[in-house]
Amino acid sequence: MMLEAGNGTRRVRTIHDLGVLLIEDDDFTRRLISRLLHDIRLRVVFEAADGVQALDILRKNGDDVDIAICDLEMPRMGGLDLLHALRTATGNPLAELPVIVLTSHREAEVVKRAIAYGISGYLVKPVSKADLIKRLTFTLQKGQ
Repeated sequence: MMLEAGNGTRRVRTIHDLGVLLIEDDDFTRRLISRLLHDIRLRVVFEAADGVQALDILRKNGDDVDIAICDLEMPRMGGLDLLHALRTATGNPLAELPVIVLTSHREAEVVKRAIAYGISGYLVKPVSKADLIKRLTFTLQKGQ
């Protein structure tokens, strides 16, 4: 996966090279998944409590974010609204940002709506370290 960074092109070879933005409104769940991501030894992990905060982090640190892991149901701006904002903003350099959806929903309609926005994967809560590694590796390989 070749990523255009503000200071040039950065090559992502393994999941340890990844910068991940974790977007989850539940503090306990966010801390748990963040701990798993740090245990995997990713390059950097950013955290946001909702889509509004995520967009702010992406505006400031977009060059360092390779993949977003995003909950669907959050206050202020949920995951589907965030996906819509990312995918439809004219001239948005992050329009193709891989997004892994994180949710407790298993309903087909919710999955279909998320897939329509071009998600890169789907994780059902509770998330295990093995699930995270598998999904991040698959997303990384898909982008190469």
